[in-house]
Amino acid sequence: MIERLKYSIKISFMLAVLGSAVLFIWGMIGRLDISWDVLRSALEGFVAFGIFGFILGFLIYDLES
Repeated sequence: MIERLKYSIKISFMLAVLGSAVLFIWGMIGRLDISWDVLRSALEGFVAFGIFGFILGFLIYDLES
């Protein structure tokens, strides 16, 4: 069970970083500056993708050999 949680946290962190980076870059391109809206969007993306990644990692743990 501990290994499953470690795996889920790794997947969660990878998806959270990638998701927030995409939202940050997308917001920068759309507004052409760094504003609080862009930073808030990236932070919300980090949390949302982190939760999604944790659940996904927990479910697919047994699929890897």
